[in-house]
Amino acid sequence: MIQPMTTEQLQAARVGDALWHAYPGYRWAVAICGGLARIRNLDLSGQWGFDIPLANLNHDPLLKGVIRAGGEILERYRLARRGADADELNTLPRWITGEAKGDLST
Repeated sequence: MIQPMTTEQLQAARVGDALWHAYPGYRWAVAICGGLARIRNLDLSGQWGFDIPLANLNHDPLLKGVIRAGGEILERYRLARRGADADELNTLPRWITGEAKGDLST
């Protein structure tokens, strides 16, 4: 029997869809934890990203804040705000852990 999606799963899917449409081809990861949407780009780093309060999403029906956060993640790794380019991703400088080197300052 197929279980219906939970509210958290629906929220994560909505955020993931917005990121995929704005910046296609990247492996976006979205998890809902403790009232936050945790956004990561797994092509760059599973550790660094943005946490957006769910309350903000409720007041942002077009998810402009999510799209802005996704673009900022790309810019921190010196990538343009567009879809993924495999050649560009493959030439990024990386740490020994495999994570891309980017500007991790706040």
